[in-house]
Amino acid sequence: MKDQPGYQFQIEHNTSARLHGDVNQAVYAQKDRNAEVYTVGVLDIERSQLPGISPHIWQTDTSVGDWFYNVRDVYKTPRHVADMLIDIVSKNGNLLLNVPQKPDGTLDDECTYLLQSLGAWLRTNGEGIYGTRPWTVFGEGPSQVFIKHFQEDAVPWTIEDFRFTQKDRQVYAFQMKWPEGGKTVIRSLGRGQAPEVKSVTVLGHEGPVRFEQTGRGLAIDLPEQKPCEFDQCYRITFA
Repeated sequence: MKDQPGYQFQIEHNTSARLHGDVNQAVYAQKDRNAEVYTVGVLDIERSQLPGISPHIWQTDTSVGDWFYNVRDVYKTPRHVADMLIDIVSKNGNLLLNVPQKPDGTLDDECTYLLQSLGAWLRTNGEGIYGTRPWTVFGEGPSQVFIKHFQEDAVPWTIEDFRFTQKDRQVYAFQMKWPEGGKTVIRSLGRGQAPEVKSVTVLGHEGPVRFEQTGRGLAIDLPEQKPCEFDQCYRITFA
């Protein structure tokens, strides 16, 4: 029994409950993709992710660069990390991000910049990330992430690429590349494919924006200035 996943989880469960007033706060991460492990653990995929929505919560663990500090390392950009986060959350996953520390325990300037940029982005768009669950589809558009172990290349997104989450009868649509023409269309939210749309808001922009829901999609008039540097989020409220 000691070599079974459930045995180790039981030890962690009991220890966590003892330390937190009989309430377990431990999560057992399991890299074995056998479906049976979901009864005791959460699927953890190192430096990769799933191609679609999973009915079970899962996790990607990765790093902004190497796992340990390397002065020659080239880090992911803030946009690359945000792109990964959005795609993973839209598929019912979590992102565990490693940030390497220097030998004295501090962060270098590049890591500090990356975290500050992500923090600013989340202050604007975090409503579409925190506490959400996948929608009926995780996204639309021609571009997909690379599903290959230890390959995390940045995706060349197009203006047709969206990723979706939902919360409280609202869908959050992340547009992975900002269109320059002042308009955008979300095909998956057209009349007949989604409930009637009551209002559309661009997170970070004050007030609602004009929209039209037809059988071809949800057409949105965009503000002149994009509210943040990358990955804009639209809050769609249903009637």
